[in-house]
Order: sequence, then structure tokens, then C-alpha cells
Amino acid sequence: MVKILSIPERIKLFKEINKIHKEMYGWKMLYENAWGGNYIDIESDVRFDYHDEWVPIDKSDASKYYFNDTKGKDITSLLGIFAWQAYYFYHLNPYRFLELGKNKLADEDFILNGLGKRIRPDVGHPVTCLETIIEVQQRKEDGKIWISSNWLHDPDCYAAALAFGEEISKTFRVAAKGDEKIFDRIWEKYIEINDANKYEFRRALERYFKGEKMSCKNWDSAYVLAASRPWKIKNREQLNEALEIEHKNFHRVLEEFIQWLRDGGLNLGEKAKESLRGGISELYASYPYDLVKSFGEYLIEEDKAQQSDVYLWWGGEPTNDNCYALLTLYFEVDPNDISTPRFNEKVSRNLRVIIDIAERERYNLVSHREYEPKVWNVVFS
Repeated sequence: MVKILSIPERIKLFKEINKIHKEMYGWKMLYENAWGGNYIDIESDVRFDYHDEWVPIDKSDASKYYFNDTKGKDITSLLGIFAWQAYYFYHLNPYRFLELGKNKLADEDFILNGLGKRIRPDVGHPVTCLETIIEVQQRKEDGKIWISSNWLHDPDCYAAALAFGEEISKTFRVAAKGDEKIFDRIWEKYIEINDANKYEFRRALERYFKGEKMSCKNWDSAYVLAASRPWKIKNREQLNEALEIEHKNFHRVLEEFIQWLRDGGLNLGEKAKESLRGGISELYASYPYDLVKSFGEYLIEEDKAQQSDVYLWWGGEPTNDNCYALLTLYFEVDPNDISTPRFNEKVSRNLRVIIDIAERERYNLVSHREYEPKVWNVVFS
């Protein structure tokens, strides 16, 4: 039977990952509850409170500050795959920073070492540096711990609420031929069938999380761009196979989407349908096709220098917020190895690969964030 880590065991896991990271880089990671809350210094069990002070976490409150959401539960998101929601660890990079506006850095804010110019650990004003989010969760199926880059899903990559919606609107304007009244009627009809689809999907999602097979598609969350199956990609052959199969799947599902519109009473005409095909195809080419291709190339290049256990995950399943899991870079560790040399070696070797790829890819897996001196100082203490 698969052993799912208890909350004390998870906290031990988090401390081990942080310890390995500190040995690798020389500074701590910050922890943040995925469902809200403030930063936690995992090494010292102190939290950054709303008064901008570090406050010790009482043992009786450890569960609350590490895991609880607003409902008071250790809630899950990708319930079909994982036993518990991913929680966030932040790798700050003092060698990558912005010198803009009030965060303009002076010469005295830096030190030099063998790796180059970096921000001082005792800097006295807010600084904006590059951060990489690392997520940790446990699979239900085999109990393996997944340590991954940030999960990219449709709001991140597909821009479902913006770019996808814009293509739908553009299509309806082509169908209306400039007549605003016709456009309004088409849009009202679309809202009607879309609301019905979302209601049906939410009910199907509830059944799915109870173990039933997913029987519905959420078109409004850009399902047309979702992968047909999960892909675990490591080498060029696997990358090319996934790209080819999903390219064909995309065009098939796009026609299914157009048929769904027609079945709902929106027969848009050939010119509008061609506009829709073209616009959605451009979206697919950028997100996710080009992203998968570039992530895969980075991984292949990294493996030429040093073989790792890191894979590219493409695909997944719907989450509680109606999104579809899309991309992440990840590696697995056995929970039975925690606190052993084998665990230390695997985490240190593979965590570095994920961070290196994230920082090279830049636009999707990392971000710049401002950190106050009290946060910055404790990370480098």
C-alpha cells in the first residue's frame, strides 16, 4: 500500500530540501503556503507576519501555517494525480537583479566573489531579484515525491481569459459582417451555451474527483489547446513524437469545438470558421507547441553536459479552478530515501538542473519580485 506522508513527515521533507539547497547555493529557500499566507523560514520555523516581523511558529500551529487553506483543510488541487496540493519554495538569485526606480542599487550594495557581482546579504533597502518557484507534491499512484518547476496551465500559457476569448470575439465579428446587433445576438447565444457547458463541466469535475472518468470538456478554459494525454519527455525522439501526435490532436479537437458551436446554434459561416481556425492555430503554435519545443531543447542540452533525472511533463488533467495542467519540469524521489545520502545526491543534482533551465528560459518559469530587507536578510543568514 502506498504511504502518503503525514504533515510532520512533509515538514521534515521540506526541511531536508531546504538544507540541500542551502548546501548547494549558500542560502535558504523561502516557503509559502500555496493557499495564501506569509513566508516561512523553514530552517528556523519562523513566519513573516502581517506586521513585517519574523514570529516563531508554535509546534501546535505548524500545520496551520504550513498547510491550511481558508477552509481549514489540507486541500488538494490535482486530486486525480496527487495526494496533496503543491506547496511553493522560492529560490532567490542574488546575482540576477533589477536596478530600477526606488530599487536602484549602489556600489555599497554589492559584494564580489568567484561567481561575480551579487547583492549583499545585509542590504538595507528593498531589492528586486530573480526568483524561481519550486513546487513539491506527492503522487497518489506510487507515493513518489515530485519536485518540479512552477506548473504552467491555461491562465499562464494559454491566456484563456484573454487571447482565447479575443479569438472567439474576432470570429463572431467576422460572422456578423460589421452588424453590431447581429454580433450581440451571437455573443448572447455563445454566453448561453458556454454557461451551460461550464455548469456541466463542474458537475463532471466533482464526479471525476470521486474517481469517475472525466466525461466533459471545458471549452472556455481553452480545452482545444490541451494535450490528449500526459507526456513524460526526456530525449529528442520523445519530444518529436509528442509534438507530432499533439499537433494532429489539436486540429481534430479544434473541429470538435467548431461542431460544438454549431450544435449550440452558432453556425458561423465558412469565412468566420476559417478565421477561427487561423487564430486558434496561431495560439496553439505559441502556447503550448513552441513552449514544449523550447523546454525540451533546454532539457536535451542540459543532459548533454550532465545526465539528470529531470523530465518535461506535458499534459495532465483538470484542476479545481477548471484549468488543465500543462507543463512542468520535474524529477521524482522515493519518500523512503528522505534523510539518506541517496536523497541528498538526487535532489542536489536534479534541483540544480531545474533552476538552471528555469533561469535560462526566463519568461515563463521565473519572475522578478521585490524583497524587503527583513526577508532578504533572513534568507542569507
